[in-house]
Amino acid sequence: MSPTDQDPVRTLLSDAVSDVEPAYGLDRIRSRTAGRPRRTWAWGGAAVATAATIAAVVALGGLPGTTEAGSENGPAARTGAAATGTVRSVYFVGDTGAGPRLFAEKHRTSAQWPLDETVAAAVSGAATDPDYRSPWPRGARMERAQVSDGALSVDLSGPVRDRPAGLSEATAATAVQQLVWTAQDAAGSDLPVTFLLDGRPADTLLGEPTDRPVARASADDVLAPVQITAPADGSTVTSPVTVTGVASAFEGNVQWELMDGASVVKRGFATAEECCTLSPYTFTVSAPAGEYTLVVHDEDVSGGEGNPESSDTKAITVR
Repeated sequence: MSPTDQDPVRTLLSDAVSDVEPAYGLDRIRSRTAGRPRRTWAWGGAAVATAATIAAVVALGGLPGTTEAGSENGPAARTGAAATGTVRSVYFVGDTGAGPRLFAEKHRTSAQWPLDETVAAAVSGAATDPDYRSPWPRGARMERAQVSDGALSVDLSGPVRDRPAGLSEATAATAVQQLVWTAQDAAGSDLPVTFLLDGRPADTLLGEPTDRPVARASADDVLAPVQITAPADGSTVTSPVTVTGVASAFEGNVQWELMDGASVVKRGFATAEECCTLSPYTFTVSAPAGEYTLVVHDEDVSGGEGNPESSDTKAITVR
């Protein structure tokens, strides 16, 4: 897929605040959501880059269709974030029926260092959604990200050259793309990323070859096949709720359920604009006041021969 072909999806995903709880069928979703408490904010397992950097990078609320930005339940209220600085997409890794894939969250950085802080958030795993993670090992740090002399570079430090035990090759490759997608979106550039380690060219990162600048892989290859872009996880919304997202689904068929614990309150379907490639979908759902889990997923129509289902979930409060 050429950069031109990717522009519509890239633009939509750059506005996403995504949340993923992968599932391989509605029964699994029911068992997972039954009786579970409201989600809390959690960070991934990789080390925090610096206290100052992470303090500057916080989740952005107030997506279309929500009242999150002014709500006591919104991320901005919970983190005490001021509406200053620059908004950027940070990519994290989540599990899907197609394997490890990237999900985007909208983060706010300081106006002075948006590129550095955005990439640092990806490395550290500073996701607002506990379903997201950064595969970069503990002790990994982002030292500098910059565009200089026509090149986009990311300088890392820490134990990042070799693949840690227990980290799959697929996840390692996705982690490298995590930084490529984050850095390019933050820089507003399609330049391939030159990776450095302690200021010197990095031949490998997490066991993956990086001796040459790394280009962005296609959206269909590395992004999650089902994503909800609005409402954001933890949002307080009013009924009817407008749901938007992107999906790569057979015949564009996107399924959804609104769940109260293990009980399905409502279900329906939407049709993505295109079949079998990431493209937008939208639908509305009405519900009485309460706390719900919104589930959007594709279908395995191969009779078990293809990938398991992929899903995205959002915990929302309807008032």
